Amino acid sequence: MPGRASQLHQATATLKVGEVAAQAETVREHVRRIIESPALKGSKRSQEFLQFVVDRALDGHCEELKERTLGVQLFGRTPSYDTGADAIVRVTACDVRRRLLQFYSSTSTGFEFRIELPLGSYIPEFRPLAASLPDPACLSYAPVSDAPAVISAPIPDVPPVEIPPMAGDSAPGEKVGRKGVAVLAAYAMAGIGLCAAVWFGWQHFAVGGSSKTPLPWSSVIQPNGKTHIIFCDPEIVTIQRLLDYSVTLSDYANQKYWPSDRKPEVQSVIQSVSFRGVSVAAVDAAAATRISSLIPPGAGHPFETHPARKFRLTDFQTEDNFILFGSPRSNPWVGLYQEQLDFRFEFDPLRKSEFIRNARPRTGEPSTYVPTAEGWATGQAYAIVALVDNPNQKGHVLILAGSNAEATEAAARFATNLELVVQTLRGHGIAASGPHQPFEVLLRVASMAGSPNVFDVIACHRLPGKSR
Repeated sequence: MPGRASQLHQATATLKVGEVAAQAETVREHVRRIIESPALKGSKRSQEFLQFVVDRALDGHCEELKERTLGVQLFGRTPSYDTGADAIVRVTACDVRRRLLQFYSSTSTGFEFRIELPLGSYIPEFRPLAASLPDPACLSYAPVSDAPAVISAPIPDVPPVEIPPMAGDSAPGEKVGRKGVAVLAAYAMAGIGLCAAVWFGWQHFAVGGSSKTPLPWSSVIQPNGKTHIIFCDPEIVTIQRLLDYSVTLSDYANQKYWPSDRKPEVQSVIQSVSFRGVSVAAVDAAAATRISSLIPPGAGHPFETHPARKFRLTDFQTEDNFILFGSPRSNPWVGLYQEQLDFRFEFDPLRKSEFIRNARPRTGEPSTYVPTAEGWATGQAYAIVALVDNPNQKGHVLILAGSNAEATEAAARFATNLELVVQTLRGHGIAASGPHQPFEVLLRVASMAGSPNVFDVIACHRLPGKSR
């Protein structure tokens, strides 16, 4: 849609920021020179804008670089302000673009890279000096799509913890790219997400004074093993919505993605528009990007990533470990492990959405958890973080799934905040630094369109498994 930042561009820009993260101090010094130059010296507002977006990007908070968040945090607007009527962010961004062009056209020496603010985005890009400058026609005030705001997670008996949000958000059916571009994006995100696991697994994590890797990462990331990360399938979500149809695990495993009773011309159209290439959901890309910020230089590990549709049932029959993104609606492979879970996703055909059934309620727990937030709506969503066994195999499986994209993102944020995970497990009688122990955490996400969201842990169950 014209005027809206593409998810592919946002994911790509975020990845480029990660490439210069190790040079953060050099970048900040470069920004200081720009701000003090004649090109920006005359505009305090543009100086503050440039400083803000670069700092947020280098700190790994690209998801905060959206119009509403900038309006609130940088210009003091209220969270509910009308971005259509108040164009201060778009006007300032355009002014910054002009001034950057002026700076680089008048200053051409002493830089290894330059900072650009592409049209339709508030995420700065850092390009080698030899790269071509963009066209200076930046006067169009095209709105930029918002991503979720900051999520904080209060934990029992622990002060609320601010958890930096991840870049990009979309409904499970929204995706990043198609065809060759999407493939490149998928492989790029695969590499960073997988290398990050090394950091989680055995290099630099130290929680509570201990250097031992805590659950769930000690179970799914092992020095002598292989871990497969399986992204959800945005296309299958679209098909199910368009056809008012639910794909079963059996059909998905047999590559039957839509009902066979549809007219041939309908099937032809569906196939032509839906399965033309590899797509990666924006939430999955954001999770990989967040993890990438933790990678020490030179880290590497034999990991593999896969779009869900490219995986086969026999691929799970190994001693490897797996990390699955998405609920059964967006990643049917999660259905392989539903029987091990206490909190299971089910689809309500009347509401046309998923809810969570509590298969083994503990004292005071309800039997169902029904989300009230669909997409960007205000209300509650739910997510699970579950560590389970791979039946008949030695490996383990980590599931990060939500009833909507924001909830899936919350699950990923929770799982990658080791201090938060450790405190939660310990608070429910599970030794986070002990041997493998299946568990499941249920998160409640307060979703409020265009304003900060919070999630909290509402249940944590020890699950039976091979270790018991």
